[in-house]
Amino acid sequence: MRLQRNWFWGTFFLVGAVLLVVGQLGLLPVRFGFWQLLVGIFLVAMLVYNLAHRSIGGSVFSLAFLAIVFAKPLGITALVPWTILGAALFLTIGLSLLVSPRHFFRYETHTTFHHGDAAERVDRMTTDESQVGVNVNMGNSIRYLQSQDFQRADINVRMGNAKLYFDEVQVAPTGAVINLNVSLGGVELYFPRTWNVKLNVDPILGGVEVKGAPVASAGPTVVVQGHVSLSGVTVVYA
Repeated sequence: MRLQRNWFWGTFFLVGAVLLVVGQLGLLPVRFGFWQLLVGIFLVAMLVYNLAHRSIGGSVFSLAFLAIVFAKPLGITALVPWTILGAALFLTIGLSLLVSPRHFFRYETHTTFHHGDAAERVDRMTTDESQVGVNVNMGNSIRYLQSQDFQRADINVRMGNAKLYFDEVQVAPTGAVINLNVSLGGVELYFPRTWNVKLNVDPILGGVEVKGAPVASAGPTVVVQGHVSLSGVTVVYA
């Protein structure tokens, strides 16, 4: 999989280099500025990436930013950027509702509402599950995990925020993996300072922030990996 991805992106950026040179030589049907073409290539890369990972929000906003950058050649200069971004937001919500409506309207009995709209789920997982799944859509969720043999967590966040506390989790002797799939949202991971954590996150128009410092130990390794688009991930060592 990694080899295929390297081939794809390698070929993509080689084509991008050719387009930059050809564009500056004036051989394209429409004249583009250097930075305009460079940003456009990057946004197309984002679009392809998000389409490959089935990210509705990332794909829609990639198209929105492309529309803003190339508004003049497209003949849509009458639309201000905020109008395009607002339309992209509503389009993302609409498509998300049509694609997976039950994820948006299914709230458990322990859901609480704040200020009349945003739903925040607070779940304490008391079972000793080695594999955990967390799904957050258009809301906020706080999870306190408990496990005596933690091996894997799949965290999917779309247009929402999730906080996960691992204070009462024992990592399996063979280690553990935390898979992230975050778009238009944020994830905060609270780890014990004694954990050996390896970050292997692939952010697109997003970032990873680390707060605090771990204490060196000989324990098993926890790998945090996955895809983050238009979002942020915060790792906190407590």
